[in-house]
Amino acid sequence: MSRLPEALREHLRHPGHVGPPPGPGALLQGEARNAACRDHVVIYLRRDAAGQVATAGFRATGCPAAIGTASAASVLLPGLAGSGAELLAALRARFVAAHGEPAALHRHAWELVGEALRGLTAAPD
Repeated sequence: MSRLPEALREHLRHPGHVGPPPGPGALLQGEARNAACRDHVVIYLRRDAAGQVATAGFRATGCPAAIGTASAASVLLPGLAGSGAELLAALRARFVAAHGEPAALHRHAWELVGEALRGLTAAPD
């Protein structure tokens, strides 16, 4: 069985950016669920005046890969611009540079993060 890379295990042990990020600007959120394995990922973003991600946060439950991948994404998102597929492509490039290509066993976690980012909407108050 493929193990979670050490860098993602570190995100699991010490997740960063948990919860909605503080700061000015509208809060966006997107979420994704995998009913089969009960993974649930929520990604939060705040953008700056130029449209770049200023801060990001996450909440995740389920398998270690989902939690570690969502935490890593929240750390890698600031500074990126775009939305939907464009934002996801930029994040994926950063993710692969930092952590390598997701192992086949862990790709579902990356897919959950992607689904959450593609579904970003204004967060409820």
